[in-house]
Amino acid sequence: MLKYFLINMNKFLYIVLILTAFGIQILFSQDNSTCLDCHSDPDITMDKNGKTISLAVKKFVLSKSVHAKMKCVDCHQGFNPDDIPHKENITPVNCTSCHKDFAKKHNFHPQMALSNGMGGSSDVNCKGCHGDHGVTSSKNPTSKTFFVNSTDFCGTCHKQQKEDHLLSEHHFQYEVHNRQVPNCINCHSYQITKGTKLERVQLKVNQEKMCLNCHLNNKNQSSQFAKSLINYEESAHGMAILRGNQKAAVCVDCHGVHKLQRASVPTSKINHYNIPDLCGKCHTELTDEYMKSIHGRSLKKGSKDSPNCTYCHSEHSIQSMPDVPHEVFTNNKMNFNTVANTKMIHCVKCHADNDMMSKYNLLTVDKAHEWLPSLEKHWETVRCIDCHSSYAPPNLSHNILNREQTVKQCENCHSKNSLLMTKLYIHEKQASRDKYGFLNGTLLSDAYVIGTTRNIYLDTLSGLLFAGVVFGVFGHGFLRWYSSKKRKQKVKNEN
Repeated sequence: MLKYFLINMNKFLYIVLILTAFGIQILFSQDNSTCLDCHSDPDITMDKNGKTISLAVKKFVLSKSVHAKMKCVDCHQGFNPDDIPHKENITPVNCTSCHKDFAKKHNFHPQMALSNGMGGSSDVNCKGCHGDHGVTSSKNPTSKTFFVNSTDFCGTCHKQQKEDHLLSEHHFQYEVHNRQVPNCINCHSYQITKGTKLERVQLKVNQEKMCLNCHLNNKNQSSQFAKSLINYEESAHGMAILRGNQKAAVCVDCHGVHKLQRASVPTSKINHYNIPDLCGKCHTELTDEYMKSIHGRSLKKGSKDSPNCTYCHSEHSIQSMPDVPHEVFTNNKMNFNTVANTKMIHCVKCHADNDMMSKYNLLTVDKAHEWLPSLEKHWETVRCIDCHSSYAPPNLSHNILNREQTVKQCENCHSKNSLLMTKLYIHEKQASRDKYGFLNGTLLSDAYVIGTTRNIYLDTLSGLLFAGVVFGVFGHGFLRWYSSKKRKQKVKNEN
């Protein structure tokens, strides 16, 4: 017991000795007043590389700094106040000796990681952004990195981005004192810029995640914008980007990067009249068709009622089914499920509106189709675009024709090899697949032709079978000819 006590007592005395020595060192170590006796003089300077540099330190600035409780020698290491100059080779201040996670927190400036935070130009190092003796916390309202000051602060270098941001909806929300609005750092804390050297697909996924971090249908999220986007990843664009399609659109491709504006703003990319130009950046041919159509021409003239791309195709795959009165379906002998599945309900929505049609001197759906016999059968087998869009090859379905050019004669459909049959053929092929499943609908229907299924496996198999049949016929003929020749030669030799 005594031995155990003595061993632990020795350890205890050793620890006390170390702490005492450390305390004495702190007590007698150089304090800031020694440095400030000289460096508080506003006229203190030095010459360096032909330039006069001020060495003055303002006491009141330092006292408000986050480093106010630190000693000068904590940063300016190895300095002897009794020697002038204090050190022959001055060691540069190294912020990263304390702030070791600087690269992670500043991934919006990836150059910092390469220069260890201290090198490089002044716009991408610690001192250039945070200053020297007056470093303030980003939580301090007077700090240039504080939430409400970040736009002006970052804008000192990124001038164009600042100009765009000041016109954005994000900045407008800030002006009305919405603290949930992201600032520069909120967005750029994600790796979303080309400077990160990420693969293009991963870069786009990061951009999508950044936006969805606020604009997500998340009941647990407090942001008032949490319902702005719903199920983006289940949309055509969202699924494409997750499959690795680097050309698929993410949020910033449509809404812009810094100048994000509401659809009600005339200059907004997503304004009703600007949607075709936006979609046309990727879907060039379809947009050209649309702009030639009666809808595109009406939109260009300023018609608010003219449907644009998002009216039919929706924005984020979240648009609910258009609300069409039930009597529209009963009066026109339509099957709701058929019209909804073929997407023609979007046509019916507008063209069943008597007030809207009156504005443009057009007949409503029921009056425009009174002349058709077996109306119910027509609605089951023919879509609006089959008759009302360009029906000459290559069947431009987005080119909605003027009413004068619309198919109105029975023989245009009910005749052998009619032009319109190409559309009905394609529609019937899709309908059979929906009814019987892809495999049965493709193989058992009369709609299968090589090249029309867009299924490389079925087309390859069919091609091989066709080639096999042709090869078999010619091979069989060649073998019969060759064997006949041999027999004749054998008979000749025997004689």
